[in-house]
Amino acid sequence: MFKIILTLLAALIASSAIAQQQQKTINYVVFDGGKYKGEELKWASSNPKPSTTPYLDKSNWLIIPRAVDNHYYVPGTINGFPVTFMIDTGASITAIGLAVARNSGIRAGESGQTFTANGIGQFGQSTGNYLQVGPFTLSDVPVGVVLNQNSRDMVLLGMDVLKRFRIFQGQDAMQIQRLN
Repeated sequence: MFKIILTLLAALIASSAIAQQQQKTINYVVFDGGKYKGEELKWASSNPKPSTTPYLDKSNWLIIPRAVDNHYYVPGTINGFPVTFMIDTGASITAIGLAVARNSGIRAGESGQTFTANGIGQFGQSTGNYLQVGPFTLSDVPVGVVLNQNSRDMVLLGMDVLKRFRIFQGQDAMQIQRLN
């Protein structure tokens, strides 16, 4: 009997030691800048904050919520290729990266220089493109293709397109409505 108790005790101690070795410390990375502590970290890692997608209201205004990074994003297409535009009221032209240009069927463009917040860059301007911005379709839109490798996937919706809309910017959303 004593041997059985010792064997059971030894097995219990061994399984406890194995369990302790298998128990790992979990480290978390915070993406949204939140100041989570303790159990809040575990909760935050499995409870994403839903974002609101742009929607069309009854008066044909496209309501575009401000994203966490304080930019406005709207889904669309360039020549049928799906993209997400970042609205850039400081950009005079709609600008995309080389990878986006290739995927959207843009074959060539008139060479030129562009002056941006990041300095002078090379681009090619293509014309005759059609864009879908949310529910709105635009034709014969010029698009600047930025030739900088760091901008391969960039998609900026500039004032050359935005001038075709009424624009209202509130605290948490931007609204655009197509001009006739």
